[in-house]
Amino acid sequence: MPTPASILERTHAAAHLISNALDIDCVIVGPESQIALELPPNHLGNCFCQRLQAFTGKEITIDHFFNRCDQISTDNGEESFYIYNCPYGLANIIVPAFDGQSFVAALQIGPILTSSPDELLMKHGVISRGTNEEALQDIRQYLSGLPSGSISFIMSIAKMAKALITDETLVLKSLDMDRDIDESRLDPDERGDVACAIQEFVLSNFTNNEISLDMVAKHVYVHPSYVSRIFSKKFNSHFRAYVNELRVDLAKEMLANTDKSVGDICHEVGFSDHSYFNKVFKQFYGTTPSKYRDKVRAEGKKSQNATAEDSE
Repeated sequence: MPTPASILERTHAAAHLISNALDIDCVIVGPESQIALELPPNHLGNCFCQRLQAFTGKEITIDHFFNRCDQISTDNGEESFYIYNCPYGLANIIVPAFDGQSFVAALQIGPILTSSPDELLMKHGVISRGTNEEALQDIRQYLSGLPSGSISFIMSIAKMAKALITDETLVLKSLDMDRDIDESRLDPDERGDVACAIQEFVLSNFTNNEISLDMVAKHVYVHPSYVSRIFSKKFNSHFRAYVNELRVDLAKEMLANTDKSVGDICHEVGFSDHSYFNKVFKQFYGTTPSKYRDKVRAEGKKSQNATAEDSE
């Protein structure tokens, strides 16, 4: 029987469980708007609110989020959870955690998309502005990557989160169950073999634009969360970052050694969106694929000229 955990420990455990199992961002806010946890780390600084600044030209803050948490902290647990739309139309869940009458923390889950990305962008006049096509593609990519669902789906997540926080043992049982699924068939030596099998599968399939944690997990017969932990612990990387690095490394070689177009290379290495390919490539190499190719070719010509001059 798991040892009962404190309300704060249960809130942290619930955040990790929801983030890992459902791939939904979570934030824990303590008294006086102190952020205790962000999953994934530091994602608030790159949220939808901030991205809209490229179109509106106005400084946009997430004060509405902290104001809502402050308000909830004084409600003395009158509501089990709160569902609200941010000023820009994304749904969020806030589950308060009280120890008796004392506010301990608020678990924020989201954002969750309840309409199509283009519907949301049209609502805010972003598409009609016709400005900065690259930024528009970037924001579309961000919205497409958000979890989406109906109000009933959001209500179910809210109720589950409240149950995990309220029950003294439920969240720990859930984590133990998750761990048991991962470890049940694996002795220490086999775990090393699984890590090798995971890496081999990813190396063979990273150019498939549909590759995912679930696909890898099914191939090696373990739970997706175990695959995620393998990447964090064994490869010191997140799954998506690992795949993207393999893709841009291959793209780099193709840009330097072939005459294929940047668009063709983008799709051949596994990216389905050209602007996202540009963004990821620049993150790793500090420049866009086209500029990288221009630089390599210029250096090649310079080297050829120097060799020709030496031979004379």
